[in-house]
Amino acid sequence: MRTVLLAIVYYLVITPIGLITRAVRDPLARGADPKATSYWTASTPTAV
Repeated sequence: MRTVLLAIVYYLVITPIGLITRAVRDPLARGADPKATSYWTASTPTAV
């Protein structure tokens, strides 16, 4: 019974929040910039 209740809560609460968040803003901050020559972002090396 607990599994069914958790599944219902997940699909009725968590899933709509995620869908609304994705509809409002882009979580990866993607966007086209016509003036950009490249979209590459260099990473900084880390010490191991």
